[in-house]
Amino acid sequence: MFQLWKLVLLCGLLTGTSASLLDIRGNDVVGKLISGLERGLGTFDSTLETIFQNLKTELEFRCSDEVVEETRQTENLLEQLISRIFQVVNRLTGVRIRNVQVPDITFEAIAENSADVKIPITADVAVNLPLLGEIVDLDLKVDLQTSVSIETDAETGDSRVVVGECPNNPESISLTVLHRRFGLLNDVVDIGVNLARRVVSSVVQNELCPRIHELLESLDADCIKKLIGVTTEPSQRTPLRYSCSQSGHPMLVTLHPQQ
Repeated sequence: MFQLWKLVLLCGLLTGTSASLLDIRGNDVVGKLISGLERGLGTFDSTLETIFQNLKTELEFRCSDEVVEETRQTENLLEQLISRIFQVVNRLTGVRIRNVQVPDITFEAIAENSADVKIPITADVAVNLPLLGEIVDLDLKVDLQTSVSIETDAETGDSRVVVGECPNNPESISLTVLHRRFGLLNDVVDIGVNLARRVVSSVVQNELCPRIHELLESLDADCIKKLIGVTTEPSQRTPLRYSCSQSGHPMLVTLHPQQ
């Protein structure tokens, strides 16, 4: 049965009042997404937890060696996890995000036992609106950032990993219009872009950041030290930058002394 709101929307498209109607519909879509995020996207796709556990295991295995080796497996698993997350998001919102890539993961030392963690994410976005279908294609770039440090208990001497919060920075999400449906009003395209931004922002803050936080927190202090390059004697330590190769070939971790 043709729903009433679709009939109203069709009339709006013909009379030029569609933008406000689509904006209201966008709010409904985001509300549905927030509800799904609160339930946990794993309830919609059980493979999310499997991939996430594989990601944990892979990082722990890499840290078991004296020298951390990079095989791009970490990035590959993270790409799989994010792709599956966005597949669930597509079912909930109609915003399709695919071709996810994580070029590298960096741990940039900012102090003796702490580092900024940076995870750049790129993807293709297509926004689907009722009756109109796909109205705009977008290029997505997300700079996911957090911090990690090692604190030592003064009495016991035990070390623990402390992970910072992901800052809610709108500038960390970039959307560029690649293609737009011919003949659409600019207001309609803008609503599509805004909807994509709200969807991505909600997923980053409520799903991706908590996942990264849990992942880093699951690692022990020695592993974190290896990742940020804190491996020399205190008097000889130099701030280091750890970076993962994009070549896809096994290699030793590169440690770059900061100038």
